[in-house]
Amino acid sequence: MMKKPGFGTRAVHAGRLKVKSVHSHIVPIYQTVNFEYESFDEKLRVSDGESDGYLYTRYSNPTIDALNEAICDLEGGEDAFAFASGMASITSAFFALTKPGDHVLASSVLYGGTYDFLVNYLKPWGVEVDFVDVWEPDVLESALRPNTSVLYIESMINPTVRVVDLPRLSRIAGKHDVFVLVDNTFTPPYLLCPLAHGADGVVHSTTKFIGGHGDTIGGIAVGSNAFIDKVRQIGRVHGGVMSPFNAWLTLRGLRTLDIRLERSCRNALRLAEFLNTHPKVRRVNYPGLPDHPQHDLVDSIFGGYGSMLSFEIEGGLDAVRKVEDGYRIITSTVSLGEVDTISAHPASSSHRKMSEEYRQKYGISEGLIRFSVGIESAEDLIEDVKQALGRLGN
Repeated sequence: MMKKPGFGTRAVHAGRLKVKSVHSHIVPIYQTVNFEYESFDEKLRVSDGESDGYLYTRYSNPTIDALNEAICDLEGGEDAFAFASGMASITSAFFALTKPGDHVLASSVLYGGTYDFLVNYLKPWGVEVDFVDVWEPDVLESALRPNTSVLYIESMINPTVRVVDLPRLSRIAGKHDVFVLVDNTFTPPYLLCPLAHGADGVVHSTTKFIGGHGDTIGGIAVGSNAFIDKVRQIGRVHGGVMSPFNAWLTLRGLRTLDIRLERSCRNALRLAEFLNTHPKVRRVNYPGLPDHPQHDLVDSIFGGYGSMLSFEIEGGLDAVRKVEDGYRIITSTVSLGEVDTISAHPASSSHRKMSEEYRQKYGISEGLIRFSVGIESAEDLIEDVKQALGRLGN
């Protein structure tokens, strides 16, 4: 009989066997670097891909795989791979899809981090990048080249809340064998499934609506098996994969995505209607308003109007400062897609690195405020905006 192990041995191994027979109702956090096997030969089979199993969490992990499966199902893809951030999913997708000498077409208005990557990192790598007003599909065909490999668009453009005719763009790109990659962060699958409208791949910052609670950072890519095989290899080599704990937090948020978005979209419409009548507001960007130029397009392909809106106030930066300092409920910060309402100033945050000429051309003025509308009482939000705008005087 083996003698009782010493204290040091017991401190390392005690309790490990207890959990092996437990079946958790909620997906557990497999917070482990590596995995055990019944035998040396089983380890070799798993390592060689001859048997199912896990080897090392940078390659795969049960908690992360559960998230991959869930979002893949909701987006209607064949496979998915989760990353440590939205930017990790975007950059890995581009490295999987392009090589030096290729040409990329991207939306003229993009999240600032994506624009920075395309201009300052992908271009020097040898990929040509051009930007086009994708909300005007007629200009796309003339911008395509024989070496164009990717068309990159945001499902709802940040921060002007324009939308694109995704089915039409996908048809044009498909005729030229161009891969359509969509950042679907603003309109998660409750609102839009780009793959169902002709896109080839989808990326998300799961930090936003999918996680939904402002407590975890992550990203994911979704698409065909062939696309995700390439993305997975890039992710494993670059190492920017999601952690098990963040995958678990994201799964927790995903469970309430439906009811959160239902409430926040309803609140956003109420706020947009209020702002649209306020004397200090020059314009409101929200596709739920009948006068939005793409209102009918949104009705035809989206499952709702979303919970993102932006509006321009008189007085520029000084006026924005007064308003944002005056909130009592709404939070003035960066990011979006959380349960509480967040106010952001794109000209000094997400689009700060853009030139003044660029911002003016695309409607990102000093007076533009972007709301990510949360699930609070709509009446409370309207009252908070009303009193904050009241700081601007008559």
